[in-house]
Amino acid sequence: MRRDGIGLLLLVAAAIVAAREWWGLPGTVGTVVHAIVAGTLGQVGYLIPLVLLGFGIHVLRHPEESARTERRAIGTALALFALSGLVHASAGIPEPPDGAIGMRAAGGIIGYLASSPLAAAVSIHGTYPILILVLVYGGLVFADIPLREVVPRLRGAHAALRGGGHRHRRGIHDPGRSPSPGTARRTARRR
Repeated sequence: MRRDGIGLLLLVAAAIVAAREWWGLPGTVGTVVHAIVAGTLGQVGYLIPLVLLGFGIHVLRHPEESARTERRAIGTALALFALSGLVHASAGIPEPPDGAIGMRAAGGIIGYLASSPLAAAVSIHGTYPILILVLVYGGLVFADIPLREVVPRLRGAHAALRGGGHRHRRGIHDPGRSPSPGTARRTARRR
């Protein structure tokens, strides 16, 4: 029952944030929501309704999967952190003293915290690849793919895209397919 409440709360929050960030909800509620969302994540705040909606549906459909939900929340947080940093860096890393408008038009305070220390430590050009790696890692955490499985999965995907055609060139017969005429002749000559 408690999980249902959390799921519904996330859906309501998604609707309220979407009403302000996507459709410009006026009034005090709209102003407060925009100050929180845009002030925190800047332009990345436009994604928050989708994130809240996704988590709300997940919690309602799978209330027993708290470990999976927590893992996905960590992966999402890492991805949003990195994405905010990338947006902020691409906007020239505006600083809080420059004003809220500049921060909201970039990556918000999270974007500033993600990009400013990196730019100071390794330069703006080094900031991008580091944040892209964090973004990819967040996606891997979300999808529950350990780093040690990335290369084998990429190889498997590559082989699937190639359709296993490389096996026939070596003369290996796939039982699910009949051999090509050339392969059949070469096999017959070897016997």
